[in-house]
Amino acid sequence: MIRPKLSFRRPLAVLGATFVGLAAAVAVAAPASAHISVPSGSAVCDTKTGEWVVTWKVESTLHFNSDTFKLHYIRTTPKDAPIDGIVRNKDYPVDAPIVGTQRVPGTTTKAELDVKATWSDGFREQDLREGNVTLEGTCDKDTPEPTPSASPTPTPTPTTTPTTPPAKVSSPNASTSSACDGTVAVTLSNGEDATADAVLRVKATGFDKTYTLKPGTSKDDIVVPANAGEIKITEGDKQVGETITWAEPENCVEPGEPVGGYESTCEELIFMISNPEDGEPVTLTLTPSTGEPKTLTVAPGTTETAKFPASEGLTVTPSAEGLDDTTPIAWEKPEDCGGGGGGLPVTGAAAGGIAAGALVLLAVGVVLFVVARRRRLTFTA
Repeated sequence: MIRPKLSFRRPLAVLGATFVGLAAAVAVAAPASAHISVPSGSAVCDTKTGEWVVTWKVESTLHFNSDTFKLHYIRTTPKDAPIDGIVRNKDYPVDAPIVGTQRVPGTTTKAELDVKATWSDGFREQDLREGNVTLEGTCDKDTPEPTPSASPTPTPTPTTTPTTPPAKVSSPNASTSSACDGTVAVTLSNGEDATADAVLRVKATGFDKTYTLKPGTSKDDIVVPANAGEIKITEGDKQVGETITWAEPENCVEPGEPVGGYESTCEELIFMISNPEDGEPVTLTLTPSTGEPKTLTVAPGTTETAKFPASEGLTVTPSAEGLDDTTPIAWEKPEDCGGGGGGLPVTGAAAGGIAAGALVLLAVGVVLFVVARRRRLTFTA
């Protein structure tokens, strides 16, 4: 895998460059981008089995003209806890989230769903989009009351003084998930074994709300705003779980950033750049080691591609005004090509696979800001 880094500098206008991956946002909202899948989750305790039940959602955001998308890669943590309802390589509509459930042991402290998606317009993610759910405390199974043994012969019932009934207790649990926009999603639950309502307070800077949950119920639509600092969940004077602070998920992207990538097929080295509608125009020149250069000018809200015939030793050098790092990007022959070098005809079953993946680009980070905005450009595959 080659990850050349291309940084831009322009006097008084360009502030610098950083290596950027794409977002996995995880919770209720995700930053704007071109093609991004956003996994997020929430959890409740099933006290009948002593397991956490995690509900996962995967949404497609800013997908241009795509009608459907599918997940070509799925990884779950724990590994032996698959997600029911989220299927690999199945087409889903882009305007509705993919929803599935995962059961994990009650002692689990963190559940994770990592995905990569492909859209019907041919754009394909390469970097993982990561969804994480932190599970506070433990999820315990209900302990049934022992059944008294039957006496062989009836015995007189002694006169007793009435006893005080056992106190009603709640069984609160909490899970949290940080989003790229700085918010934190909080899920609260009260166990099936509870005999009383759980009155839980979620408090942070600028956020202080109290929720009442009956036994066996949960609330999964709580969003603590960005910059809220430490988040504490309490029941009376007792804290539920640990103090929570927002933690930036991996591969977050700023709004308005174009995204793109490149892919080596058996016949071509292909580049794609997708520019969101609120982005700035992007111009990039690609110069091959053999053949003519190609220039991509990508207007906001559009996607452009450039293709170069594959050959041994082929490299393509990106360039643009102010570019100070021009590391060439090399064509790498895929393992399933067979035969000789790139550019040779491919027939039979292999041809179908290549045709299906010809426009599938391994998405990741072309980022360009113009004029008084920062510019960043990164290709990965």
